[in-house]
Amino acid sequence: MESENYILIHQYCKHTQTPIDFIYSLHEYGFIKVTHVENQEYVKPKDLVEIERVSRLKNELGINLEGIDAINHMIKKINRLENELRMLRERLRIYEP
Repeated sequence: MESENYILIHQYCKHTQTPIDFIYSLHEYGFIKVTHVENQEYVKPKDLVEIERVSRLKNELGINLEGIDAINHMIKKINRLENELRMLRERLRIYEP
C-alpha cells in the first residue's frame, strides 16, 4: 500500500477535532472504508468528502446516522429510478413521429 494515498485517521481526527468514534460509526454504516495497515487505520482521500458531508448533516440539521443512512438509501433509489425513466424515455422516442 502506498501510504501517501491514504490519510491516517488519528491525525485527521486530531487536526479536525472530529471524534474518532464518529469515524468508526461511519465505517460501520458503510459510508466510508477504513483500511488497517501495521496497527494504523487509514481512509482514502475521497472518503474525506463523505466524512465532511455526513458531519455537516449531523451537526447542522441534527440528523443522526440512522437518518442519514435512510436519506442516502432514498437518494440512491431516486437516482436509480431517474436513470430508468431516462432510459425508458429514450426507448419511447423511437415511436414518436
